[in-house]
Amino acid sequence: MKGSIPLQVLLYATFATIRSLKVVSKRGSVDGCTDWSVDYLKYKVLLGEPVRIKCALFYGYIRANYSHAQSTGLSLMWYKSVGHGDFEEPITFDGTRMSKEEDSIWFRPAELQDVGHYSCVLRVNTEARLKQKAFLKWVYSGSSEDDSRNSTYCMKVSMSLTVSENDTDLCYNSKMRYLEKAELSKGKDIICPDIDDYFQPGKDPEIVWYKECKPKHWRQSIVRRKDTLSITDVREDDIGNYTCELTFGNFLVRRTTELSVTAPLTDKPPKILFPAENKISIMEIQLVPQSPEGHKVKRKKESRRTRIDRYSETGSVYPYMDDDDE
Repeated sequence: MKGSIPLQVLLYATFATIRSLKVVSKRGSVDGCTDWSVDYLKYKVLLGEPVRIKCALFYGYIRANYSHAQSTGLSLMWYKSVGHGDFEEPITFDGTRMSKEEDSIWFRPAELQDVGHYSCVLRVNTEARLKQKAFLKWVYSGSSEDDSRNSTYCMKVSMSLTVSENDTDLCYNSKMRYLEKAELSKGKDIICPDIDDYFQPGKDPEIVWYKECKPKHWRQSIVRRKDTLSITDVREDDIGNYTCELTFGNFLVRRTTELSVTAPLTDKPPKILFPAENKISIMEIQLVPQSPEGHKVKRKKESRRTRIDRYSETGSVYPYMDDDDE
């Protein structure tokens, strides 16, 4: 059996990290628990689809992973509230539709009643704290305050979950689309986003692509590769909504991307379409002179021939006067 790291060393490493974060990154404190407020990652899912909410503490807030935290006597608890700052209730997992699996909550599937904020709280359990009280006091002995007495050795972060229905007669919700831009005649890859949680180890995902929620016979310049739809030569009619679909157990997972197409960027001057090159255009214009006081003076309509100089640097319009206008 390989030698294991002593519990006291693990506790020291974990709580030394917590103490450092409390000084540098602490956003607030609620009931003696270091609170990092709402994480930037917002979970959005369609009604009836599965979704996994991961405790963000283990993905950017502390150095320890879930297994490490568990081995040091830390316990992970989940709470739910309607909005951030509202009353939080402990979550009771039924083990079927909603289950706690390591550092995450799985919804199979998500329902409208699941909308809200989910807080994961990492704290020392009572038994471990009693056994390690003296050691933890030594860990915090360098602090200016008695952290061993005042702190519950607790930290939390919240994640928001939105569950929405499809728009009428569509396979997506327009407010949950991903946005991509492409240039005419250039290449563009459309990726099926945020589907890593639905991959099965050792198997490539079987993804079906739709455009405007309908199956499409893709032209040869559009290639499907795993989770990517590659357009080698973007055309104007490629504008639209692309939906990728994959199966996860008994459920379907869909992601929709809206693609907009723009003209390619260039440093060349615009091409003049009218008037034609080296041509003189006859235009009818009406001159309305003004009096010194600024009032318009009525005058008969005058006919003038106007020559547009295509090669002038300023692009000005020069009047070309007939003999009878002089």
